[in-house]
Amino acid sequence: MMFGKNLRAARLEKGYTLEHLANLYNSVFVGAGLSKGTLSKYENGKQEPMVSVVANLASVLNVSIDYLLNNKTPREPTEEEQNRIKLMNMLDQLSEEQRRVIENLIVLEWKQQQRE
Repeated sequence: MMFGKNLRAARLEKGYTLEHLANLYNSVFVGAGLSKGTLSKYENGKQEPMVSVVANLASVLNVSIDYLLNNKTPREPTEEEQNRIKLMNMLDQLSEEQRRVIENLIVLEWKQQQRE
């Protein structure tokens, strides 16, 4: 899988071990509980991360989400990508019910926009 290969390349480019990356991730995203074993599974294609984890890893490694997923040239995340990462992190902290309310609001706004 391309994601695992790209994650490993980005990690090694920074000179990080799996343990260092896990510790760094968990210090930035307190309570995340990402282990070096889970990172290894991602890199070896044995486990797929949630979208928010991909975004968070991109943030910690200072590469774009696009790079991790599509093997494009590494670059700084765009402002739009940084805003999406922040939004996903906020959504992850909400309860399931709160996320459904937000989702319904987005759908209503989208439908309104389609009518205009």
